[in-house]
Amino acid sequence: MTRFLAATTLLVACCALSAAASLADAPSNGVPLDGVPPQLAEVLRTALAEAEQSVAQAEEATGRANAWGRLGMLYHGQRLREPAKDAYERALAEAEVPRWRYLRGIVLSEQGDIRTAAMDFQRVVDAAPDDGVVRYRLGVALSLLGELDAARRELEAARGITPESALLLAALADLASARGDSAQALELLQRAWRLEPEAGQLTYKLAMAQRRLGNLEAAREWLARQPDNSLAPSIDDPALLEVARTSRSPRFLEAAANWALARGDTEEAANVLAEAALLVPNDTALGLRLVGLLGSSGRTNEALAHTRRILAIENQSAMAWYLLAWLLRNAETAERRAEAATAAQRALALMDGSDATPAPEKVHALAAALAMRDGDASTAAAHYQRVADDHPDNAVYRYWLALALLADGDCSGRHALMAALRLRPDWGEAHVVLARADALCGDAQGAERRAHGLMAAKDDAETRITLAFAAYARGDIAEATRLASAELPHEDAQALLDVLQQRTAAATLRVFDKGSRQWLPSEVRGDQPSPAMSSQSE
Repeated sequence: MTRFLAATTLLVACCALSAAASLADAPSNGVPLDGVPPQLAEVLRTALAEAEQSVAQAEEATGRANAWGRLGMLYHGQRLREPAKDAYERALAEAEVPRWRYLRGIVLSEQGDIRTAAMDFQRVVDAAPDDGVVRYRLGVALSLLGELDAARRELEAARGITPESALLLAALADLASARGDSAQALELLQRAWRLEPEAGQLTYKLAMAQRRLGNLEAAREWLARQPDNSLAPSIDDPALLEVARTSRSPRFLEAAANWALARGDTEEAANVLAEAALLVPNDTALGLRLVGLLGSSGRTNEALAHTRRILAIENQSAMAWYLLAWLLRNAETAERRAEAATAAQRALALMDGSDATPAPEKVHALAAALAMRDGDASTAAAHYQRVADDHPDNAVYRYWLALALLADGDCSGRHALMAALRLRPDWGEAHVVLARADALCGDAQGAERRAHGLMAAKDDAETRITLAFAAYARGDIAEATRLASAELPHEDAQALLDVLQQRTAAATLRVFDKGSRQWLPSEVRGDQPSPAMSSQSE
C-alpha cells in the first residue's frame, strides 16, 4: 500500500508536465496508454508492477482483490476506462468486494454498457440493500433501459434511505415525465429545487416541465432565473470521490471540487482547487475560481495572495481587479482602502463583455459602495445612476441612488426613493428615509403623513424619530425635541437634537446621522462573504 501511495504522489508531479509530450517507447505491460504523456505513462506502469507484486505477496483473496481495485481506481481517475474495467474485473475474480463491483458498474455505464452496469449495481444492492447511492445508480440504469416500474421501485427505495435528496426527486421527476405525468414531474422538481436551489439543472428542468404543461410564462420565468451553472443536484458518493482523489491532474481536481461544492463543502472545494492551482499556476481561470472559494471560506489572506499572483500573470483581467477590490473592501488601513477603490476602477476600465468579466452592475455597485464608505457621495451617485438606468426594475439600486443623492444634500433623491417604493411598496426602511427626506426638503405635510402611516404600521425607535423629523419640518421645535429626547442615545435622535439646540447647523442634518451604518451598502458592511458570488442586496 505504501508503494501504491508513493506512485500516486509521483503522479502529482508528473501531471504538471506538458500533456503534449510524445509517448514513451517503453512497453505498457498490456495496458493501452495511447495519448498519455510519457511521465504519466511511466507512473501507471510502476503502479501496475506494484499491484502485481502486491497480488503475488498477498495471502488472502481480499488483499489481492484490493490491490487490483486500487489500481483500477488510479486508471479510472485518469479516465482510462478500459484498463480500469480490466483491473476491477481482476479484483472481482479474486473476491466479490462490493466496492469493486460498484466501480466496475460505473465504468460500464460510462462506456454505455448500461445493461451490464445495472447487473453490477443489482448485485451490490443485494449485498448492501441500505446503500442509497447504489440504489439510485440502479434506478437510473433501469430507467435508461426502459424498465420504468423497476426503476421507480429502486429510486423510491433510495429515497426511503435518503428522503431529503434533491437528486432522487429529480430522477423520479424524469420517470414521471417518461410516463407522461408532467404534473407529478413538476411537483417533484419543485420539491427538489427547494432543497437545492443553486443546482442549475433543476431550474432548467422546471422550465421544461412548465413548458410541457403549457405554462409558457412560468417556463420563461424559470429560464430567466437559471443560475450561472449546470450543476446537477448533489450526491454523496465516497467511492467516486476516492477515484477522483487518485488523480492529480487539474481537470480531475476540478471535478472533485465540484463534488465538494455540490455537498456544500466550500472549504474542501477550495483545498482541492488549491492543489490544482499548484499544478497549473498560469491557469488564470482556475485561479480566479479558487479566489472566489477562498473568499467564501473566510480565507481572505490566501485569496489576496492568489489574486495578486494572477494579476502578476495577467494584469488586464477585469475579474481579477474586481476580486482584489472585493477582498480589500473592508480593509482597515487607508492605504488598502485606496487600493480597493483603484482596483474597482481598473475593473470598470477593462470590462469588455467577455465570459470572464464580472457583471458590470456588480462592479459599479462595489465602486459605489466603496465611495459611500469613503464619504464620496457624488461618485457613488454616478455609479448608482448608471446601474439604476440599466436595471430600471431593481428597487435596491434606486434606493442606494437615493441615499447617495441625499447624503450629498440633493433632494432629487426623493424621486429615486418613490421609484423604489413603486417597485417595492412594502419596503419599510425606504418609507422611513422618504418621510425624513420630505421633512428635510420642506415637504412638512408629506413628512407628517408618511410618519403617521409608519407609526400605524410599526411603532419603534425609527418611526418615532421620523415623527420628530416631521415635527421639526412643521416648526414644532418643542414636540420635535420631546420626541427625539425620548429616543436617546439613538444616533439619529442625537443628530436632530444637535440641530434643534443649535449645536450644529441645520444644513448638516441628513436622514441618518453622519456616522450611521445605514449609509453603508451591504458590500462594505462585511456581510457578503463570497467575492465570486456577490450581488447587490439591501
